[in-house]
Amino acid sequence: MKFKNKIFASSLLLLVAIGGVSCKKYLDVNANPLSSLKVEPKLLFGYAVTAWDVSKNSGDNYLAVGFVGQTFSSGGDFSGNWGSSNLYNMSSNVLTNNWRGYYANTGLNLKTAIKLAEENKDPNTAAQCKIILAQVMYETTTLYGDIPFSQAFKIDEFPYPKYDSQKDVLEGLIAMLDEATAQMNSANPLKISDYDIFYKGNLDQWKKYANSLKLKILMLMVDKDPSKAAAIGTLVSNPAGLISTAADNCRILYSETPNNENPKYRLFLGDDPLTYAGKVSTDIMIPKKDPRLSRYFDKPAGETEFIGVEANVDADKHTSTLGSYLLRKAAPSLIISAQEMLFLQAEAYARGLGVTKNLATAQGLYKDAVIAAMTFYEVPQASIDTYVADNLVNLTTAADPVKEIHIEQWIDLIDRPAEAFVQWRRSGPDGTEVPKLTLPKDATPGPLFRRFVLPQEELGANINIPQPTAVYSDKMWFDL
Repeated sequence: MKFKNKIFASSLLLLVAIGGVSCKKYLDVNANPLSSLKVEPKLLFGYAVTAWDVSKNSGDNYLAVGFVGQTFSSGGDFSGNWGSSNLYNMSSNVLTNNWRGYYANTGLNLKTAIKLAEENKDPNTAAQCKIILAQVMYETTTLYGDIPFSQAFKIDEFPYPKYDSQKDVLEGLIAMLDEATAQMNSANPLKISDYDIFYKGNLDQWKKYANSLKLKILMLMVDKDPSKAAAIGTLVSNPAGLISTAADNCRILYSETPNNENPKYRLFLGDDPLTYAGKVSTDIMIPKKDPRLSRYFDKPAGETEFIGVEANVDADKHTSTLGSYLLRKAAPSLIISAQEMLFLQAEAYARGLGVTKNLATAQGLYKDAVIAAMTFYEVPQASIDTYVADNLVNLTTAADPVKEIHIEQWIDLIDRPAEAFVQWRRSGPDGTEVPKLTLPKDATPGPLFRRFVLPQEELGANINIPQPTAVYSDKMWFDL
């Protein structure tokens, strides 16, 4: 994928401040924050989460994955930004910037913060950093597959870290989350509070976040490893231990204050994004009169209908664009939400994963998930009520209730393309994924895109690269 416009480079956005904390406060860490072991863990944490959220909301991630995952469209040669190209030919910038973002800018800082916190007998800070590190490594493995994990971030001991299988990485993430929740101690006053842009040091909410991420990982694994159903059942049977309300959502708040805007706003600075509604999305949403259409996409002046375009096909003056609502300055960056947990619980009951199969229970959770999803995007209550009354599928009578859940899960994730891409791949065996995608115009003939390949920088630096190296159409371990 070769973009004409360079505005998406994540390095341009690294200085964005977050959570109402000044830019200077977050950048007290110098260009090499690891050069002094006297740096406070909270500073490393603040730098790491800033870099991480900027990277995942950049063109190198948000747009690149959105195009190949078909949540939205480049618009082909009609677009003055992207131009028609082989979407499957990812640029070196995309591959390298994501890899560096996960490992050098975020993971290494978090790992160092964990080490310092544990040396300082500060288990809560260590736990907070471990939970974010688990999230970051989850995102890394779901993009790249097998990755350095057990030997990662131990530069002196393992200058050429081995690649762990995706299964082992995911098992390690579950263990990391369990370790984090076990070491939290509310009686210990030491923790990250002022630099905690997620929960301001509320350890109960951090535990819910850890449990919710654990459930996501287990649901990713269960089709390949059915033994994970028991652990799923344990979590689903105790919903109070999960993110269950909007107040518990793990998200980063932005504002209209200069230098504190959402990184996606900084991509286009309020100008025409020249990025378009994907036809896969509009084909699902328009027949159901989904009120999120006006949140996700904008109609050009004079147009009365939403119009999507297929991947890499030329848009025109009538095509709907990526919504200004999503790109507004104060848009929050959502990490894990209550609606995600409700959808996963609904799926667990619809499939009988660790719990007795119960479509009536699944229906209630599914309905609550859709309402929570629409509420998050500030859909008027009357529009939500109409959608639920007229267009919400009844899972108890549906021919394929799990498919219906997966459709709504994917629609909810349109503004989080990397998560939508994971959801699509885990939704069914090859050829049955939800929604159905087709090969983009001008893409290399053959299978659909299923992963990022390793950046050339890593291929040339690590002697332990797996052989043969993966190509974009290779399935990962979890991908049936």
